[in-house]
Amino acid sequence: MSNLIHGGDLVSAAQRYGIPVEDWLDLSTGINPAAYPVPQIDAALFQRLPYQSQAFSDAVANYYGGEGLACNGTQQAIELLPKLSSERLVGEQITYPVLLPDCGYQEHRYSWQQAGAALKFYCANDHQQAVAQINQQLAKAEPCHLLLINPNNPTGLQFSPEQVFSWAEQMTEGSYLIVDEAFIDLCPEQSLLNDYDRFQQLGNLIVLRSFGKFFGLAGIRLGFVFAEPRLLNRLKTELGAWAVNGPAQAVAIDALNNQCWQQQARQQIAANAEVTQALWQPLFDRVGAELLCSRGLFLSARLESEIAEKIYQFLAERGVLIRLVRGEELGRSVQGISTEQSASICLLRSGLIDATEENQCKKLEMVISELLLTLE
Repeated sequence: MSNLIHGGDLVSAAQRYGIPVEDWLDLSTGINPAAYPVPQIDAALFQRLPYQSQAFSDAVANYYGGEGLACNGTQQAIELLPKLSSERLVGEQITYPVLLPDCGYQEHRYSWQQAGAALKFYCANDHQQAVAQINQQLAKAEPCHLLLINPNNPTGLQFSPEQVFSWAEQMTEGSYLIVDEAFIDLCPEQSLLNDYDRFQQLGNLIVLRSFGKFFGLAGIRLGFVFAEPRLLNRLKTELGAWAVNGPAQAVAIDALNNQCWQQQARQQIAANAEVTQALWQPLFDRVGAELLCSRGLFLSARLESEIAEKIYQFLAERGVLIRLVRGEELGRSVQGISTEQSASICLLRSGLIDATEENQCKKLEMVISELLLTLE
């Protein structure tokens, strides 16, 4: 994994601002704040080698729609796929270019760079322009991988399954269409895996699914890769033995089979998103921030960098951690302004409040109210 900045680093924030970890309100990630209740785990699972159980395989297939390769978080797959997607010609490894969103989870870009791929970008903030840029690349009929983060974090850009399948049908031989569906669990009908037969028939699609975000259990490090068997076998070899520990499998079996909790969680997340936006909206209105995404497990707004930095500092000094997307990470997803001007623009991303936790709501409301007073 790279040294890129990620959300959720409360230890560093606590050290920097002198506030104990337990006193922070962490809104810097896109993880469900109302996590799945971890069941009691058989102590023997901590002692045995973690061979994958049939119950685990069945739970995965039932939830996702097909058989996937489990890994220690999709980060593992993100790091390995660029290397495994290379063509070997006459003893030489050829890495095709890749078309990526210009703003999104940074590890994708970093991993393809490390693999030596030439990077091309499409706009991650404007659906019409993104479609046009992707179509333009595909029309060249050149070897080129395509990466989609669907929906995109932090911009919220999302493509329909039919659109993605259409692009997959246009890809040149040897090119893969990789779809990171880390945040798709809130609308599973929009996943490519919802039409698993078509997904399998195409053969050039790779889908990444994250367990930790929707279920709120990022700490157990569990993700899944769905792809054609040859690529999955190569990836399995790279992952090595026992990629997923026994306790993680036990938790996943319970969670993936619990349809009642899943349905309630989707309703609760929608309610949490509504409350979170309502708490932020007075500040966004005051500073002229443009709300880009307010659904799902996070919200993001575009505003001037100088103001965004002040907001970040003010909140952090009071134990509220958010995420700023700035500079190179922001990419070129700022429409209608020059590259020079884009340095003055920033994205503020906030995870969700747990609306059932009154203390969380009161803390964010109080801090934002204090901040508004300083802006008068």
